[in-house]
Amino acid sequence: MPVVFESPHVRIPSANEQENSNDLQAADFAFHHWYRFVLSYPPHLVRKYLDDFGVRTNQVVLDPFCGTGTTLVECKKSGIASIGLEAHPHASLASRVKVNWNLPPARLAETAERILSRTEIELSKLGLDSQGVLKAMLAESQDPYGELTEDERKLIPEGFLSPKPLLRLLALRRQIRLATENQPVAHREFYHVALSHVIANGAGNFAFGPEIYRTKAKPDYDVTGHFAMHVHAMLADLQHAQEVNPAWPEARVIGGDARMMEGVPDNTCHAVITSPPYPNEKDYTRISRVESVLLGLMSDRAQLRQVKEKLLRSNTRNVFAKDDDSGWVSDNRRIRAICDEIERRRVELQKNSGFEKLYHKVVAHYFGGMARHFAALHAKLRRGARCGYVVGDQLSFLLVPIPTAQLLGEIAGQHGFRTERIDLWRLRLGTKSGTKVREEILILRKG
Repeated sequence: MPVVFESPHVRIPSANEQENSNDLQAADFAFHHWYRFVLSYPPHLVRKYLDDFGVRTNQVVLDPFCGTGTTLVECKKSGIASIGLEAHPHASLASRVKVNWNLPPARLAETAERILSRTEIELSKLGLDSQGVLKAMLAESQDPYGELTEDERKLIPEGFLSPKPLLRLLALRRQIRLATENQPVAHREFYHVALSHVIANGAGNFAFGPEIYRTKAKPDYDVTGHFAMHVHAMLADLQHAQEVNPAWPEARVIGGDARMMEGVPDNTCHAVITSPPYPNEKDYTRISRVESVLLGLMSDRAQLRQVKEKLLRSNTRNVFAKDDDSGWVSDNRRIRAICDEIERRRVELQKNSGFEKLYHKVVAHYFGGMARHFAALHAKLRRGARCGYVVGDQLSFLLVPIPTAQLLGEIAGQHGFRTERIDLWRLRLGTKSGTKVREEILILRKG
């Protein structure tokens, strides 16, 4: 039996502290902190349901909406194999890197030193410390390398990056590419995740609360210093994991659409712990847009659309004319009533923007997409497999209540699953309504 991973010299929070917090606890820091989606559920929630479901080390856990890998990392730490499915290329990259514990720390450290030293030389050549030279460059372009196309610049939300931090990020990106040209792709991806962390946690002019929003512009930022510290912490995690156990169980990440479940072998998974998007107005592609563009994962609006088309329809920014997921729940009276009430209220309030006119369609497509997911999921699970879905009730669409967990339980019941119970995880304050709404864990069992 593999040794369970434990971070050394940390205080383990009390059960009450863990139950009521969505924060990353000190005991959970290793690997999870490499890059974390702001709306991720906490690792302690995964541990709770691994224990509740009685998952053993010879079994496989599936996360069909794996995001940046919280379930996969926590399963690996617990000695349990896992499979993750994720349609967003940047989230998929983060998950893939965070569960690859076979990378060579010494070689990565040596390459990191080379990247940092060459980046400093490159920045010096650019005259970044000389205000006069810098201003002359910026008068022509915010990108002296010419590495960002006009289409790429248009994808980055206005004001999310200041000129100096952008120059530093581009120099660092360039040196990562040059230093890893003859190395395995996984090595470059390791540094790309570190670079993503720097962008999202310091270099960018944006923050989360929980929506992404623009903050005061930074005149400059120590990109290389932050990158060096973060790579050092990542390498320490790798080194410690390899000392504890040289043969951790496999965690496989598949890039794909959870509505189709392609790539996941049939009849292989013993449990599901996941959190699909909630039906609301959060554009999940915007949250990591800067990272996606700077890493070359999206280069124009056509590629952005391709990503959105593979995602569950949960907001008006990824609803398209050809979508037909709503047909999967056209006979569900409760969902139809909610959609009708949203549209009735929109007309009554004279909300006539293009996005507002799509509110009722988003809800129908969301639950229809989840119906497609449950239909495809059934064949992937072993008989009796238990599933935990972390979801939240919503008031996002003109304050019409959407009991997400209850409705998903009804839909799953039409595709071979039985609802065992719905656990209340926490109450959170609605950003628009100011009222408390429930976040719950829907517990299903495959028949």
